[in-house]
Amino acid sequence: MEYSFISDPVLRAKLEKASKLSIGKTETINEEELSKNQLIATENSIKKRRTKPNKKFENLKSKRKKNKRKRLKPPSTKTLAVATKQLASMIRTGLPLLEALNILSESSDNKTLKAVFKEASIGISRGATLQEILEKHPDVFDDMYLALVSAGETAGLLPEVLDREAKLLESLSKIKGQIQSALTYPIAIFVLTVIVIIVMLVFVIPVFTDMYSSSGTKLPALTQFLVDASNLIKDPSFLIKSIPALIVGFILAKRQMKTNKFINWKDSMLLKLPITKDLVTKSCLANFSRTLSSLNSAGVPILEALMISKRTLGNRVFQRIADKMNTEIQAGQPIYKVLALEVKVIPIMFTSMFRIGEETGELSEMVDKLADFYEDEVSTSVKSLTSVLEPLMIVFVAIVVAFILVAMYLPMFNMMSTVG
Repeated sequence: MEYSFISDPVLRAKLEKASKLSIGKTETINEEELSKNQLIATENSIKKRRTKPNKKFENLKSKRKKNKRKRLKPPSTKTLAVATKQLASMIRTGLPLLEALNILSESSDNKTLKAVFKEASIGISRGATLQEILEKHPDVFDDMYLALVSAGETAGLLPEVLDREAKLLESLSKIKGQIQSALTYPIAIFVLTVIVIIVMLVFVIPVFTDMYSSSGTKLPALTQFLVDASNLIKDPSFLIKSIPALIVGFILAKRQMKTNKFINWKDSMLLKLPITKDLVTKSCLANFSRTLSSLNSAGVPILEALMISKRTLGNRVFQRIADKMNTEIQAGQPIYKVLALEVKVIPIMFTSMFRIGEETGELSEMVDKLADFYEDEVSTSVKSLTSVLEPLMIVFVAIVVAFILVAMYLPMFNMMSTVG
């Protein structure tokens, strides 16, 4: 600001000096405020950087967690059934759930169950529910298990529901074991027969080949076939070519077996073959009935119970019938009407029991009786299947051995007839 209009030089000099001082102070204040604002902005940006999550690190952590969960090997159905039964017994006696889980985690021999029950005890101590913790391990606990636990916690009947779950797992394990035992014998005989054939082609047939080559006679077609097969197996170049081809063929076959087209064809064929139809039908109906009865009696809604029970069916044909049942129930139709249309697959007694259960309002009890009946039928079917397969496998082995013996001794018979 200029003060030239003031005539007094002394006064004008003082006013100019004061004006310069005030301007200097203002600039200093502005600079200080600016530096303060810059400092605050810098601190805020640093805080943001500190609080801002590192996405790469978080993704890495989540991947590690997923990998850790993937490493958990699912326990067998029987092992899970025993652990569930122990948990139900401890809770029924009045032991708190937290303490029961700690005891199970310490006493269990299975590493997976030990880790899961330990995690469950920690989660419950922090206020989580048992169902929330178990659903983090879908490889160990399926939808059926989680639905029953959720219903038990909601209704305050966790010991009763766990006991029902243990019985359900035991029945499923029993059926699975019976089917495996029925298939073990024929598979073992078949593998043993293949091994015997390979040993004979590699070690036994060359002895006969040397003996017949010295005679100079022409070998019969059957014998020549075995001789050629023996020479082929002993040829290193054939092995070098065949082993990679077998590996590629195995991988392609495995992929083909996972396609929907192959699975649908296989499941429909199993229900058409007389030797497997009875066992497949009864085992599927037993699993479905036991699961549906357990879920429905525990208070799980019928639509959800049907969808969960559908997953216990190991055959696509029965799964499609379960989907039809779900659709018809949503449309207001009873279940037995869907079953009545599937006469070729569903037995009449199964449909009749469903109808009685729906009309009397005692579906759970009727389905539970069906489960008991078909579980007994599965045992009978396994015994009958085993009794049929055993003589068939004996006949198969006899035919293979007879083929090899005839092929080996046929040149001798020809030589004897020529001499005679």
